[in-house]
Amino acid sequence: MGRSIVRTLLVSGAALGVGLMASAGSCSCTINSSSTSSTTVPKNDVASQITAKMTDASGNKPQSATCPNDLPKKVGAQLNCTMQFKDGNPVGVNVTVTSINGDTTNFDMAVLIDQKQITNYVNDRLTQWGHNPDSVSCPEDLKGVVGTTLRCTFTESGQTYGVNLKVTSVNGTDVKFDINVEDQPS
Repeated sequence: MGRSIVRTLLVSGAALGVGLMASAGSCSCTINSSSTSSTTVPKNDVASQITAKMTDASGNKPQSATCPNDLPKKVGAQLNCTMQFKDGNPVGVNVTVTSINGDTTNFDMAVLIDQKQITNYVNDRLTQWGHNPDSVSCPEDLKGVVGTTLRCTFTESGQTYGVNLKVTSVNGTDVKFDINVEDQPS
């Protein structure tokens, strides 16, 4: 197996216009549920917690939040919801169950940077750094939580290279992450 040389470039994701946060990029919440379902937290209860706890960098709370389904009461269960601020585009929020104690379900919430935005951003950066990508692919949204990683790929002149993203800080509307571009094809 060939040795890969990795070049690290610090990039601020603030240009993406995403990075809303609560409590340094994520927010922990508790819901006491007396609903008829003992296996899920109703989606409207989850959405209410998003509008109550999440804020943008200026401290504004979202006007609304929607979730596509109820949240399963199972540690590790995840649900992606959407919140809407007065003057902005919809912003994704990942909700992850962290613990359950009887009728109490605890979960964390974190902002999501859209897969398409990340892909376009990586493509733009690669072009600025002298690459001529034929294509760039990122497999999913990037969760705005310090330490989160995402591996994207790009193809240039028929060769595929890795691009590794790692969130290094979340502060206000800035989601900062390292971009490691592999110099050798995968």
